[in-house]
Amino acid sequence: MKLFECGIRYEKTMENGMQKKVTELYIVDALSFTEAESRIIGEMSCFISGEFDVVSEKITNYSELISTDSAEADKWYKVKINLITLDEKTMSEKKQPLYLLVQAHDIDDARSRLNEHMKGTMADWVCEAVQETKIMDVFLYAPDAPHKKAQTYEDKAAQEAAEAVASSPSCQRAAKRFIDSIPDGQKVTISATGCKDVVIDKTHDHEKVQDDA
Repeated sequence: MKLFECGIRYEKTMENGMQKKVTELYIVDALSFTEAESRIIGEMSCFISGEFDVVSEKITNYSELISTDSAEADKWYKVKINLITLDEKTMSEKKQPLYLLVQAHDIDDARSRLNEHMKGTMADWVCEAVQETKIMDVFLYAPDAPHKKAQTYEDKAAQEAAEAVASSPSCQRAAKRFIDSIPDGQKVTISATGCKDVVIDKTHDHEKVQDDA
C-alpha cells in the first residue's frame, strides 16, 4: 500500500455564508492512482453534497503515519527524521532520512507524539524538521475483524446504518408487516446492488428468511 495525496476542488460554504471554490488535500492508501481516485471519490461523497473534482494525485514519501483519537489533534504535520548509522568501513556516520505524517494539535504536540512513537527504536535518530501541512484528513482501510478484509468508510457507514435499522423497533415492525403481506405459498427474493439477495420463503408451513450464498 502507498499513501496518495489527493486534491479535491469543490464549492464550499464559508463562515460568512458565501460560496467559494476551494481545493483541499486528503490522504488515502491505495495500490494505484486509479484506486486512489476511486477511494477518495467514495470517501468525499459522504461529506460533499454537491459536485467536486479530483484535481491532483501524487504518491507521498511518508513511510509511517502517527494518528490519534484526540479531538484536539486537528492538524497533520510532516516530520523529517534522520536515522543515524555507522559506516563500518569508513567509521563515519550516515544519515538515512525518514518522513512521517503526524496528527497533532500543534508543533509541540507533534514532537511529543513523535518522541512517544520512536521510543524503543534501536537506531539513533534526530528530528530535522516539523512542518504543518494543508492536509484536511486521512482515510485508511480499516481491517474488518470477522473476515480480515479491508473495510472502507462507506462500508462502515452502511454497516452502522444497517445495525441501527435492525435494532429499531419501528423498523422491525415494518419488516414484519412486509413479510406478513406476502401470501402463503410464495417465495420472494429481494435484491439490492452491492448486497446479498434476501429470500423470504413462505412455500412451507412456516416463514423462512435467508441470505443467498
